[in-house]
Amino acid sequence: MMAGNYYIDLRAFIQELERRGRLYRWKRQVNKDTELMPLMRLQYRGLSDERRQAFLYENVTDAKGGRYDMKVVTGMYGSSRQILALGMACEEPEEIYEKWRYALAHPKEAVTVDYGPSQEQIHFGAKLENIGLTMLPAPVEEPGFSGGIRVTAPFITRDPESGTRNVGMYSGHFRSPDSLIAGIARTHHAMLYHFPSARRRREGLPVAIVLGTLPDIAYVAAANLPYGIDELAVAGGIRGRPVEMVRCKTIPLEVPAEAEIVIEGEISTEVMERGEPFSDYPGYLMVERNLRPVVKVKAITHRREALFTAILVGLPPSESNGISRTCREMMLYNFLKYSCNLPEVLEVCCPEMGGGWNWWVIRLRKSHPSKPWQALQAASGMDSANKVIIVVDEDIDPKDPDMVMWALSFAMQPHRDVRIITARVPLLDPSAYSLMSDPKDSEQRSFPPPEGCSGILIDATRKGPYPPVGLPKRPFMERALEIWHEEKLPSLDLKTPWYGYPLGLWKSEDDELAEMVTKGQYFAPYKKAGG
Repeated sequence: MMAGNYYIDLRAFIQELERRGRLYRWKRQVNKDTELMPLMRLQYRGLSDERRQAFLYENVTDAKGGRYDMKVVTGMYGSSRQILALGMACEEPEEIYEKWRYALAHPKEAVTVDYGPSQEQIHFGAKLENIGLTMLPAPVEEPGFSGGIRVTAPFITRDPESGTRNVGMYSGHFRSPDSLIAGIARTHHAMLYHFPSARRRREGLPVAIVLGTLPDIAYVAAANLPYGIDELAVAGGIRGRPVEMVRCKTIPLEVPAEAEIVIEGEISTEVMERGEPFSDYPGYLMVERNLRPVVKVKAITHRREALFTAILVGLPPSESNGISRTCREMMLYNFLKYSCNLPEVLEVCCPEMGGGWNWWVIRLRKSHPSKPWQALQAASGMDSANKVIIVVDEDIDPKDPDMVMWALSFAMQPHRDVRIITARVPLLDPSAYSLMSDPKDSEQRSFPPPEGCSGILIDATRKGPYPPVGLPKRPFMERALEIWHEEKLPSLDLKTPWYGYPLGLWKSEDDELAEMVTKGQYFAPYKKAGG
């Protein structure tokens, strides 16, 4: 069911995924501690993006044989590009970039309502202390390696001094029925701005962890919008109506009324605990066990027969990387094309294997020799965590690693077209620091001395006229394609380029020669040259 052009809640979105063949229901009993995420992993390791589905587990147990009333859904936000496009209410993935642009330009401020389904069931007090988080069927993500269980979801906080709200996609690592560790990077807004404000006031920082939101809220939470922009207003721009919020029961925050589950808590500005191994976007387990703030859970509210949303994190491709890379692409495309006055930018790609952060490719129509470096420098300034940024010509598909490799191999010279920059931050990149460094030294880990981390900017565009691309001209390839279809040969997924075209170093007499050859006059040019 939809309200206007957007879904009324996550359940309506899941129904739409099922209608389109994008949801698989697991009827069989599935163990959340040993089977649930390995089943999802098989999909990521064995199926192409366009074939992946969301999984709805209807009969969930744990390693001790316990059963859960809640169902678990995974892959509902970003297991494929098509699912993510549907989450933006777009039919095709290519439409999401302008939809994002529209939402930024037409935000709709959230509104507060008196009641929402997210508070149909409320748990606090003794039940919270004894059962609490264990009522949630949070799966073990890497059985055999995980040091615990966690939720990955939008965290809502508010600066206690300025009142500025932030919605970020972070993780919470369970420590007891009523406590968890906040997995928020030092450079993310909640930790960079809100946490210090609360610490200056010598008080905890209220936080609401929201599971089972509509996709738009998951996307704005993951997008790393500029600080001060209200993510929920941008979500309203995506859905075309204000996000309805309800006041939390135990903390001074508001949460989306349609959410499936809400964990209300307070991040301690004094108590820190050591983390245990967990996997994240670089594709390795984080084993350094650094200290993180503790969240004291004050209440858990949820809908009746709530759906627990589990976002798979870790080795790409994964859902978290699918969301992150697409949000990064939407942000970068809008920033370069509209904020930096670069209409030459045609497309951006943040490949999954780069985690969405560490590898960006920009496709650009070069109107002037300065444009590639304008794009490179602007992109490097948009975020302090990017590592490799490449600009390619308009005929290079940035989503095709083979074509990007072709551009790197034959359209650039390292001494001329490559620059190393410093003062970057690593986030969770394990290449940035020694695992033996002091886990208490969060400043060193977030900005390794003496100049932080580094990045590389590469202009892989052609620097002048080039010979034609070494493929038959288009008419000949199109005729070959007709014959292919007539013979009912296997369907083709043609890569760009699939026909040749000139790039400057080609004259009319070269065309004449090539035309004679295609007519069978192989030796005519040589006879003419010899008199």
